[in-house]
Amino acid sequence: MKIQPVIMSGGAGERLWPMSRKARPKQFLKLVTDKTMFQETALRVASSSDAQFLDPVVIAGGKHGALVAEQLGDVDISPAAIILEPIARNTAAVAAVAAAWTAKHEGDALILLMPADHHIADEKAFRDAVHKGAKAAKDGFIVTFGIDPKTPHTGYGYIQSAASLCDSVYAVEAFKEKPTREVAESYLAEGGYYWNAGIFLFSANAMLNELEQHAPDIKSAATSALNAAVMSGAALRLDEDAFGECPANSVDYAVMEKTEKAAIVAPVDVGWTDIGSWSEIQSEENERLTATVDGKNLIIRTDGPFVGAVGVEDLVIVATKNAVLVTHRDAAQDVKTLVEQLKQNNRNDLL
Repeated sequence: MKIQPVIMSGGAGERLWPMSRKARPKQFLKLVTDKTMFQETALRVASSSDAQFLDPVVIAGGKHGALVAEQLGDVDISPAAIILEPIARNTAAVAAVAAAWTAKHEGDALILLMPADHHIADEKAFRDAVHKGAKAAKDGFIVTFGIDPKTPHTGYGYIQSAASLCDSVYAVEAFKEKPTREVAESYLAEGGYYWNAGIFLFSANAMLNELEQHAPDIKSAATSALNAAVMSGAALRLDEDAFGECPANSVDYAVMEKTEKAAIVAPVDVGWTDIGSWSEIQSEENERLTATVDGKNLIIRTDGPFVGAVGVEDLVIVATKNAVLVTHRDAAQDVKTLVEQLKQNNRNDLL
């Protein structure tokens, strides 16, 4: 059974400002290891790691084609295709494009749809989870992956499992929005609730059929944009007029919360995090560029300027050549609000 990896790389990563910018958002940065998160994502599903995986398809922002090709080349991966979005239309449109492309080029291969900006520590365990979900996906289910919740995290959505379908795969009872602390604690106490990783495994026909039933306007616009796409260098650029007609919606809202074909592999314990804010990243130890005196619980990152911190605690300090961020660790999720303010003030030089 062949599996077509499709890497979603259209995210802006605004909560990781000021290092994450429009020209090089967070997935293209080395934030966790000596490779970028985009490179890590491609490597964990490389054919050299597992013969069932085909060369990846990357669906990226319209200005990132050269960057995608460069970073894949640096880790010796040749993509099956690089598809560029002229405008962002969320993940349901990406799923429709992925399904339509795979149906045309790889027939009955299953599609593994993954964000480019997540960190997974145990790559083998991740591939094992994909193989567990493959039988259900081949049977027509749209499979997602439920991360074993180690803590009552309030920054993730949750998925409640129902009846068993096969080994480690269950029907989905319900999708839950990001909960309060009290609700998250009740989920962990009850059991059967898992973090929603936003990773999906499905056949092209299953996704296209469910989109036709639940979001036909997304399917129509996205597939039209693919059919009218033109080559731009080494990348395939979706038709802007057609893609512009596509409603912006997520796979979760457009399909998963409505379909009767939702399934979940659970629990998945792979050392997963979506690196959603600076509070989830380790401080970079670099004596040449950072120094602390009586500092506690600090995250300090810099790509050039020296950073010194004295007598402070629970802060995130991030420095680039033209911007410095200082925030309390508990407020790291609110960095996106600061970015919105920069947009309103037309500070494109900082975006």
